[in-house]
Amino acid sequence: MKNLMPWRYTLLTLRLDLLWLPGVLWVLFALVTWLKHADPQVFEVAAGFFGFALPLIAGILASSAVLDNPALELHFAAPRPAWHVLLERQGLILALIAVAALTFQMYLLPLHVDVSRLGSPIHRQLAWLLPTLALMGLGCAGAFALRQSMGGALLVGLVWVLQLIGHDWFMQYDATRCLFVFMSAYQPQHPALYMNQIVVLSLSVMLFVLAWALFRKQERYL
Repeated sequence: MKNLMPWRYTLLTLRLDLLWLPGVLWVLFALVTWLKHADPQVFEVAAGFFGFALPLIAGILASSAVLDNPALELHFAAPRPAWHVLLERQGLILALIAVAALTFQMYLLPLHVDVSRLGSPIHRQLAWLLPTLALMGLGCAGAFALRQSMGGALLVGLVWVLQLIGHDWFMQYDATRCLFVFMSAYQPQHPALYMNQIVVLSLSVMLFVLAWALFRKQERYL
């Protein structure tokens, strides 16, 4: 029973208004996909949901997952390691995004929307998972570095906009191509995709490690 209490506490203290965002986004893209399911361009709508919209929402949610806790001081007084708290809160957000991504794929089946251009079923999951992890790590580390959730969310939004606007520039050079977090959805057949995925995953891990290191200095957030 004691092991369940942290998860109940996590659910109770998360901002429920933000938790509605993935659901609203799901309904919006589901409606557009249904209206355009016979259009050859419907693939771009589906890929946009997986590879671009969900990661943005995940990054925004991740930035506020810890610092928006209304009982943050009481939480710091509890004998719980920083990595455990991050795993609970960020894991819950990742699970929420995963449900949205997987149910949307199931929704596409009766509409006969072909997303095979994203690759095999495993590669289709990487198309949303890798950019989601990258922006979640950025939002989490940014919020701790700036000591406010809004700063982390703005950082996520800035990177998201810059990468989408400058996608041609990122894809033009070898060095910048590896840093383009949306490549799995934007050009899933590119020969440099595997290297890009390795770099994006590595950056995600480093950002979460940085977030953990910053969160350990609890006196910065009191």
